[in-house]
Amino acid sequence: MRHFPDNLGLATDLLLHAETGIVESRDDYIVVRTPDAPEYFFGNMLVLPQQPAGSDLKRLEHDFAHLVGKPPSIAHRTFTWPESVDSVVTLDAFIEQGYDATVCRVLAAHPDDLRPVATSALVEVRPFAVQQDWDDWSRMQLADMPNPEEITSQRYMAHQQTAYKTLIDRGLGNWWGAFIGDEQVGSLGLFFLDGIARFQSVITAPQHRNRNVCKSLMAEVIRRTAGRSHQFVIVADEAYHAGEIYEAMGFQRQGRVASLCQEPRNITER
Repeated sequence: MRHFPDNLGLATDLLLHAETGIVESRDDYIVVRTPDAPEYFFGNMLVLPQQPAGSDLKRLEHDFAHLVGKPPSIAHRTFTWPESVDSVVTLDAFIEQGYDATVCRVLAAHPDDLRPVATSALVEVRPFAVQQDWDDWSRMQLADMPNPEEITSQRYMAHQQTAYKTLIDRGLGNWWGAFIGDEQVGSLGLFFLDGIARFQSVITAPQHRNRNVCKSLMAEVIRRTAGRSHQFVIVADEAYHAGEIYEAMGFQRQGRVASLCQEPRNITER
């Protein structure tokens, strides 16, 4: 694994980005760019070696403009970096300047670590097979976003669909749906990179949450891909409860990934 071998979340993120965009080591950064999707905030970013200090802000914004881009082509700023399980993350200086901060836990499990969980007999799990599966997926994902009606959100989802289909066509994994009858009630991606199985965008429809849909979906996908990897990795926002579901399945905390993102409407010239 070329970058961040001690943080499987960030390492597999970069392997995925390398398949669908451009990943380069430049100066003190890893630069991620997705030229055909300039509005993809986390596909056009600087990866830092460690948590930045407030005094780094001006330098980081200058380097982002130079290495990633600036308006009108790139209208956001995103930075991400690895954190340890128990580090203190202090980002107030950035939040005061219009940045959104996110800290995610990185969870990993070897196949033998995984434990049986409660599942639902109503849920059928299968790979996406027709365009309708992807259309339903897009609607569910958009409904879970802050601004689903914005054209930028819709263009982002269209790009993600194309990128994931490309990964599938290359034989790197699949997108799986959970269905009750004909209704798609959840989905996830699972891709295989350097012997690691990395989950992507696990989601359950709001009206079907707390009904073992997620556990059923993950358990069945893991069962049906047995033998293809020696380790499973998933990244979960610490602000949400999903991480507890994964830990109940046997996933263990391996590290964290933190990020700062300043969306276009919050950009000011400094």
